[in-house]
Amino acid sequence: MFAADIVGVAQSISGVTLDFSVQSLESVDALIQGFRSQGITEERFAETLFGFGCYVGEVMVRNGGGSWTSSAGTPLEAYASFPLLVALPPENLSNPIGKVFKAFRGGEADSIATFYRVMTE
Repeated sequence: MFAADIVGVAQSISGVTLDFSVQSLESVDALIQGFRSQGITEERFAETLFGFGCYVGEVMVRNGGGSWTSSAGTPLEAYASFPLLVALPPENLSNPIGKVFKAFRGGEADSIATFYRVMTE
């Protein structure tokens, strides 16, 4: 599972403990921005960003009452860069993997912690 793998990566590379809590998303924001500020390219970092996206999605599942779903046949099918979405009650679809890539590109303005709050309220 990619989400569990990224927990180990964050601990070994940065000494950051990710525990699938909502609060841990602030650490994800800091890690992503730290890597971005080091000049790491998206292409070089894509697999790790995908893992962080899976982690964010799993936080949404565990804490926001969501469930993993396919983008096939949904309004986001044409826009989702990956076919995995999180369905949140009552009828929201979220693209946590795409959001992590956007946060890496856009910086602090694309906060993962804020994304969680908006998508689960």
